[in-house]
Amino acid sequence: MAIQCACGSYADPDYAGLLYPKGLPPELRLSAYAMWFDHLELNASYYAVPKAASVQKWIQATPPHFRFDVRLHRVISQSPARSAEDGRLLNYFLEGVRPLIEAKKLGAFLLVLSPTFTPERHRLDELDPLVARLAPHPLAIELRHRGWVEGQARAATLGWFREREVTWVAVDMPPIAGSDLMPAVDEVTNPRLAYLRLHGRNPGWLEAKTAADKHTYAYTEDDLREITARVRKLAASAGNVRVVANNHARDFAPRTALALKEQLGLF
Repeated sequence: MAIQCACGSYADPDYAGLLYPKGLPPELRLSAYAMWFDHLELNASYYAVPKAASVQKWIQATPPHFRFDVRLHRVISQSPARSAEDGRLLNYFLEGVRPLIEAKKLGAFLLVLSPTFTPERHRLDELDPLVARLAPHPLAIELRHRGWVEGQARAATLGWFREREVTWVAVDMPPIAGSDLMPAVDEVTNPRLAYLRLHGRNPGWLEAKTAADKHTYAYTEDDLREITARVRKLAASAGNVRVVANNHARDFAPRTALALKEQLGLF
């Protein structure tokens, strides 16, 4: 059993003074981040395809045991079936991260689907071509609409994940009554890897205008104790558990990840 706590970014200016000294050049920030964490969820790859030259620098800046989970590009996320069938962007993406694969530093690919990917409009089978195209590499998928886990849909959804050994991404989000936000569903669908992403509990999530506004939330000690219990429950059934603080406003994410490491005895 291994538990890894991490963030989805390492170079935010707000992290200066916490993860690295103020004034540290940007090119040295990943090495400084790796002194605190042994894992990074690479969210920058959602906005731009990683370039092999940059990936090589990431490899050199991190120790041998360090792992990267790589979020799939937004075009792939918005049209997963079409991207898998067309193949051009996906091939370009895979070529960019090939150095990570060859260096054995790739943890998993992460697919975060839009809230518009609902059971009324889509079927999970649409993702099968992408799952096949990414094999044999691990794939973790975050669904963003609660319709996938309500009523009878829950068993069918989790069954699809288990049959393909795709990792179900559990989330921590604001518990807003009447919303379509995904509730806390902690399931292990791939015995090798469980995944938990912490988005914060900002009660103003639905009215927020920017991603930073949505994620403006500092987890309390009580929140963290609750999350720690969830992590330990996942760890009882999975060989590895990734916990990613995604409350990326100010320095909330690294503070959350560091506090969880402390509570879980990972220092």
